[in-house]
Amino acid sequence: MYWREKIKKALKNDKVIPFYQAIFDVDKNIVKYETLMRIEDINEKGEIVYLSPYFFLDISVKTKQYLQLSNQIISKALKDLGKTDKQISINLSFKDILDGEFIVFLDESLDKITNEDKSRVVFEILESDYISDYTLLEDFISKYRKQGIKIAIDDFGTGYSNFAHILKIKPNYIKIDGSLIKNIYTDKNSHEMVKSIIDFSKALNIRVIAEFVHSQEVFDSLVKLGVDELQGFYLAEPAPDFFSFN
Repeated sequence: MYWREKIKKALKNDKVIPFYQAIFDVDKNIVKYETLMRIEDINEKGEIVYLSPYFFLDISVKTKQYLQLSNQIISKALKDLGKTDKQISINLSFKDILDGEFIVFLDESLDKITNEDKSRVVFEILESDYISDYTLLEDFISKYRKQGIKIAIDDFGTGYSNFAHILKIKPNYIKIDGSLIKNIYTDKNSHEMVKSIIDFSKALNIRVIAEFVHSQEVFDSLVKLGVDELQGFYLAEPAPDFFSFN
């Protein structure tokens, strides 16, 4: 009840805020931003705070508020394309792809932006979700790829990872899950798994993004292995606007 009312208030008062986390190339130049959801709130001291989806996203699904949250974030992210010349990635789950109402909203939102701007949109599809129908996923990807939108498979290397499905989907990007990245310079198994994913991706001309880059040691290990892009608190924390990274 507490979170349902807090979400309801945030939706009503336009307090669902997109944060952006910069993604860098190996020379530490920003190449894109990942869109992240936050709720702006006031704490007990009267200070503005930003609440992570960790606290409310699962509840929003149960209270049937998830679609409204998602729609607000995507609308704002697409509008923010005009504030940067970099790519902006938007997270989608397989549940989103199955939701006809969401797809209608997504199409209407994309119709409002130019083809040039569409070419700077990346859909990050969560690989760790239970994807029950790969034919439907392939149709979804084909539809939006024709509009110039890029596709990334997020959290690759966990859950239901399947290299055969990647051969069919052929995404533009694979983002390796943070659980494989965080101890890469001390954990031999993680190192070998990441190396295999990179080698496989390179053979298919798929660019590889590593998340959870939290130290110089992790950064150096990944660059040595041939990762194309990197993301994590060592490089930049999420922020409410692009100017925070300048």
